Amino acid sequence: MKRTPKGRHEPIGHAEFDLLLPAPAEPALTADRHTRLKEHLMDEILASRADAATAGTPRRPRLRRAAWIALPVAATLAVGALAVGPWDLGSGSADGGVQALTGPHPEPPTVTLEPGTTENLTAVVDRISLAAARQPVLEPRRDQYIYIESLVSFKRSVSKGGEETSWVEPLHKRQIWKSPDDRKGWLYEPADSFGEKNGESLDVGPARGSSRRHSYDRMRALPTDPDALLRKLYPEGGKAGDPEADWDAFKEAGDMLHEQLAPPETSAALYKAAAKIPGVTLVEKTTDARGRPGVAVAFVRGDSRFEWVFDSTTYAYLGQREVLTKESDGMKAGSVIGQTSVVTRAVVDAKKELPGGGKV
Repeated sequence: MKRTPKGRHEPIGHAEFDLLLPAPAEPALTADRHTRLKEHLMDEILASRADAATAGTPRRPRLRRAAWIALPVAATLAVGALAVGPWDLGSGSADGGVQALTGPHPEPPTVTLEPGTTENLTAVVDRISLAAARQPVLEPRRDQYIYIESLVSFKRSVSKGGEETSWVEPLHKRQIWKSPDDRKGWLYEPADSFGEKNGESLDVGPARGSSRRHSYDRMRALPTDPDALLRKLYPEGGKAGDPEADWDAFKEAGDMLHEQLAPPETSAALYKAAAKIPGVTLVEKTTDARGRPGVAVAFVRGDSRFEWVFDSTTYAYLGQREVLTKESDGMKAGSVIGQTSVVTRAVVDAKKELPGGGKV
């Protein structure tokens, strides 16, 4: 699942950006897949770069939540030293914030892994699609903002003395505002240990145009025929049945669902398209981060199962979660290492404005 960029963004040139990319593995990536990886990586780079007031000013480290991002390198923070890799994560802070996060952490929540099946997948997705098509139309004007409030929790990792420690942060509130073109926005997530307690601007410049593909404007322009939309989900040259291409398609659809609005007919087509991806299964018993019972459309990749959770009665979209299918990083199978739960979706007139009035 994609973590929305945080912190001040500064433009980065294409030449500089290309230097940050690892050499492609064999066989060579297709142009479209390479572009998708570059866009994901650019989001992470710009999310973690702080705009220091003066040269040499210490910057607070930012722990990235890479488990939800399909990137070629896992993101960790090297405590007390500059992080190694394509992310500028900064160094250990003087106030000991990083060291505090390396202390004992509670065990992540665990669940019983219900088996996934393709039986009844099409029938359940048809109900999900019908529920999406009946949702009220929320169409923001150019001067308005999409507001999403959710509860979130993600896996984090730090590296110290050559040893990596991973844990799952506590569930907490996250509020985000986005313009329809995704060029302006605001993030308020004070419970995030490395976030700005008073909120952070998500405004971007013209250099960021290439990675706005999940904006409301682009979602509105997508085809509403499931087969045509399915072709859009796959990278150029990617074919159904190729595990990497299938994962790319599922993740692309998941990114479209995350912290965004879409016209009802687009959402309806998206679910039907996703059900046609090889490897997608139905989990008939699951819950979201708020404990609401649901069903899930799921995909297993590596040690994790990624789930889109829908209400078991109304089939409304509730959120997403990642569950370990086997032990990893000291966490046992069934551990929930990432989850989001949508609380409110609305359209408001300004950044930091709340539905029904008031501001953060």
